[in-house]
Amino acid sequence: MLRQRVITAVILFIIIIAALWVGSWMFTAVAAIAMGACLWEWLRLAKWNSALCAVIGAAVAALFYWIEMARPFDVNLLQSGNGLLIVSATGTLIWTILTCVVFFKRMSGWNVPNPLVWISALIFIPSAWFSLMYLYREHGAVYMISVLAIVWVADIMAYFGGRFMQGPKMAVGISPKKTWSGALTAVVCVIALSFGLYASNPEAPFWTNTIISKLTVFASAAVLFITVLFSIAGDLFESAIKRTAGVKDSSNLLPGHGGFYDRLDAQFAVLPLAVFILLFIQGI
Repeated sequence: MLRQRVITAVILFIIIIAALWVGSWMFTAVAAIAMGACLWEWLRLAKWNSALCAVIGAAVAALFYWIEMARPFDVNLLQSGNGLLIVSATGTLIWTILTCVVFFKRMSGWNVPNPLVWISALIFIPSAWFSLMYLYREHGAVYMISVLAIVWVADIMAYFGGRFMQGPKMAVGISPKKTWSGALTAVVCVIALSFGLYASNPEAPFWTNTIISKLTVFASAAVLFITVLFSIAGDLFESAIKRTAGVKDSSNLLPGHGGFYDRLDAQFAVLPLAVFILLFIQGI
């Protein structure tokens, strides 16, 4: 299973790098397809008809691509400035509430109400899309990847930290394998790596460099802690949805990983938060 996961992860990474190398139109297409696949999986978890979910997912993917590439004036207002600030702030506010709920319910479990499942899909996927495209379009590929990498680092370090140190379970009612030691490892590693990268190259186009340069050390560490917390909450929220639906994976599109939603669950919480914080501290 681990070998299959690694192979799939490497292939996905190669696809992303290749798409970025080809150009914005290719990366936008790949990202739109991934978002459409997530919407298909998410709505299926809400017990919607699979064929209908596929049609909606494909239509939304095409719409996202058209919005980004054509950039009609009215929609462009939602992709920059105060429009995006409102979109990202709304996503962040809702994720703040969900973070509190999943951590409160982490031991007893949470049967996520079906309306909340599909409503959250229709809110969080567009919020994440506009946030992702803003980071890519306005700040570049490296900057965008620096935000995505926070989730990757947190996920990997939590996995190995939890396996190595074991210890008390963090969320037995939602995701029984997660441990407090894994979560702590994720937080420490993200904060340490962020400050280490800033110390070595403060001019590098990283989101973490922006945060550290604009805020005090304590405030920067607090923001990074909250970002990892949101990452964990995004993962737990999807786990709660899957347990409610009685499935192990959101789909089987990605061998060894499950579905696209399984891979991007934490990003849906982190992307709006990252953009909201960025716009807020820049005074937009």
